[in-house]
Amino acid sequence: MMNIPSVLIDPFHQFDVNAFDLVITCADGLEHALLIELDTFGLQGEIVRTGRVLVTVNLANFYHICLYSRVASRVLLPIGTYHFKQRQAVTNQIFKNDQGQAVTRTINTQMIDEDVPEALYRFAAGYDWTKIFGLDDSFAIRLSTDKRLTVNQQFATLRIKDAIVDVFNKKLSARPNVSKNPDLHIFAAATQQFAELFLDLSGSSLHRRGYRVVNTAAPLKENLAAALLYECGWHTGCHDALIDPMCGSGTFITEALLMRADYPAGLDRTTSEFGFYRWKHHDDQLWQDKVAAASERFHENVAGLADIMPTVIACDADAAAIQACHQNLLASGLAPIIPKITLQQKPLSHLKDTLATITAKRPLLITNPPYGERLGDGDFIQPLYHGLGLSAADGFRLAGVQRADLAVLGSHVEHVDTLPIINPQTLRCHNGALTAYFRYGEMALSSQTGILECFERHEVINEQSQDFINRLQKNLSHLKKLAKAEGVTNLRVYDADLPNYNVAIDIYGDKVHVQEYAPPKKISADIAKARFNLVLNGVREVLGVFRESVFIKTRARQSGNEQYTKNPNADARRKKMYAMREHGAYLYVNFTDYLDTGLFIDHRNMRQIVAKASRGKRVLNLFSYTCTASVHAAMAGAKTVTSVDLSANYLDWGRQNFALNGLDLTAIFQDELKYQFIASDVFEWIKENTKKYEVIFIDPPTFSNSKKFKGTFDVQRDHVALINRAMNRLMPDGVLYFSNNYTRFELDEVLMQRYQVVEITHKTIGFDFDVKKPIHRSYEIRHKNALSGGAVVDFADDAVHETSDGRGVKKHRKNLKNPPFAQQSMTKNNQNRTQKSHGASSGDSKKIRDTKAGNHLNDFDKKDFESRAAKRPTQKVRYDKVNGELIAVIVEDETVNQPKKYSIKSKS
Repeated sequence: MMNIPSVLIDPFHQFDVNAFDLVITCADGLEHALLIELDTFGLQGEIVRTGRVLVTVNLANFYHICLYSRVASRVLLPIGTYHFKQRQAVTNQIFKNDQGQAVTRTINTQMIDEDVPEALYRFAAGYDWTKIFGLDDSFAIRLSTDKRLTVNQQFATLRIKDAIVDVFNKKLSARPNVSKNPDLHIFAAATQQFAELFLDLSGSSLHRRGYRVVNTAAPLKENLAAALLYECGWHTGCHDALIDPMCGSGTFITEALLMRADYPAGLDRTTSEFGFYRWKHHDDQLWQDKVAAASERFHENVAGLADIMPTVIACDADAAAIQACHQNLLASGLAPIIPKITLQQKPLSHLKDTLATITAKRPLLITNPPYGERLGDGDFIQPLYHGLGLSAADGFRLAGVQRADLAVLGSHVEHVDTLPIINPQTLRCHNGALTAYFRYGEMALSSQTGILECFERHEVINEQSQDFINRLQKNLSHLKKLAKAEGVTNLRVYDADLPNYNVAIDIYGDKVHVQEYAPPKKISADIAKARFNLVLNGVREVLGVFRESVFIKTRARQSGNEQYTKNPNADARRKKMYAMREHGAYLYVNFTDYLDTGLFIDHRNMRQIVAKASRGKRVLNLFSYTCTASVHAAMAGAKTVTSVDLSANYLDWGRQNFALNGLDLTAIFQDELKYQFIASDVFEWIKENTKKYEVIFIDPPTFSNSKKFKGTFDVQRDHVALINRAMNRLMPDGVLYFSNNYTRFELDEVLMQRYQVVEITHKTIGFDFDVKKPIHRSYEIRHKNALSGGAVVDFADDAVHETSDGRGVKKHRKNLKNPPFAQQSMTKNNQNRTQKSHGASSGDSKKIRDTKAGNHLNDFDKKDFESRAAKRPTQKVRYDKVNGELIAVIVEDETVNQPKKYSIKSKS
């Protein structure tokens, strides 16, 4: 019994049960939500510091808080405060100023000038604990210390216990017991400035609920869910619908319905868990009356809620999560209203359709998506949030909802930045040990009108480019009606229609993409530049867009490996991905960093054909690029979708497209990933892979070479081998769609004899392209025995003839005359598919798509093919001026030894 004062303080000698102070603790960041909750109780709280709210109550108010608080962690009755002795500490810091000179800075700080455990002993020993509880009451100490306080927490706790025991021994010559399940809980807290002692009247933490009988991965804490519901106004009753599209174990849904039914959360706790039962001022009769009334009122409210039930929809891609949500709802006492709750196993990709059917005046969509540190891959989390906002806004608009609120929890603020919220509010909080950001507010439901939809023909005068302006206005007037009829927002509106304005102009939603073709050598650079500037001015005036909405590129002839590099002006820090809509899907495009945007608008119809054929089928997409066709197949309900491409970076882009559409990248089908992304040489992969598919889509580049493999790929030369190998992977009743952008392409007769082939080019050319001069050629290929039911014969893959050093292909290449694709690839009828991938050196993040296949000769009938290839004429093109226009004219009897290569040339 050391240092026990002769006069001890009785902290509650003037205690008044009608007015006493409580300190209510909560998780960091939830203080405002706790104030909202106290206000609903008719109490005025005050935030004293992080995680602490002070409120004055009477005994009835105190019991009400213990019964009904959904946000509070603990309810503490203050005993006293002690301020540590401080001393000034002077430290010197050396740092460099702006001129790089070393500068010494003196910093004065305060430090504790006494032994902390002993100070805590003296502090606790100053109170008469015999006035607080008796010898028959067991007790326990819990100490919380500031992270900046250097102290042995276990020893400091022991010293507080010693002080309490010493007080009892000095006054009564006996001591109470310390227990792990005590009658009284003593809570102590210490910072660098002061220490506090409290009687913990709540006992164990109030955040625990009894209904949580089943958990899923990374569950949301119940008190956090309740606090977030308070923050977005659910408690006010202004929302008539509640939607959680990624409900997990259903914490948001359960807490929201319990809040609406005025459920007393304290009823979940057993009698022994509260810390006030052995408190001297406890009024057991008042408490029991409160409990009985609360229980009766809850059951009445649940019965009444069934008649005025808000629309409640809980979905999740995981069936186990829906089962967990259902069991937790049952355990929470909400069984009477569960039949009126929509519980469905649905992936996020169905959100738009789900929301389109609701009837509500002001719905609340609140959810806690999986984020990188918990369940997902961080690279694909932001697209998931982006797509969530897009789908929610589209769905509510389809339902005719005028006002909706969106509330989403994320691990990084940049994730929630993508959400379409007007005047967003952001709350920084914690879910367990993880920092999270809660973004909430009214949704931006006004539809974003595209450029073409807003276009109205008006007078634009520019004598230098009047013919271009007139043609562009004419095209836009014609295409606007067609685009509206087909729901198209990404289309080509001008394609080198006039020889003096040799550009392609594409509209992507509210953005314009202008590509200048490399001019003939006869046209000087100054003239070409002047014409291009006229085009840009005309585009901005005719379309009424600002400069920042217009993206320009120049397709220039290159040599060597220059075609494999990114745009030299591209800056990874400013890389921007824009989400564009296409037939119910969202697809990312990039206008600045690569030659192509990531979305080939000329294949818009082809993607729809693939999608319609994919429902319930296994789909294979070869040369998948950014997986746009794969997305459409998956959205259409394909069983599995496999995307193969040489570029791992483009496959990552594809994964982002999947995440943007709410397609679960971790989904499993028959013990394998439902959506697979395979970085491999297409030829080698289909040769080694033995799986069969019901739908195969092939859209190869016209020409390709790459350091990743030996040799080259030429679509005219090598398509027989490519298609034969792919047909070996096609189910007997399956279909293969083949397309390419070499406009002089001729499908080999061998394929037409072997398979059932139908050219479908006319179906795949959109209304914004010239069907008479198709930008691509496309075919539907099936096994001939598909209708008769005969067996499909796998044609043997002839070995690719090459030497061990890889030169065999190159030697053979010399014996073949090159088809004249290079001369035609940059004309207005054959745009950008020679570089379907956009270059990057080994240090860059992207690779040119033309590098996706290589060193492959025909696997079937090689000699026959060589003979035919040698006979094909290869001709050069020159530009002649005819009637004032530049016309491409074939030069007879001239061969070309090397195909031309194109990529980005920076535009000043």
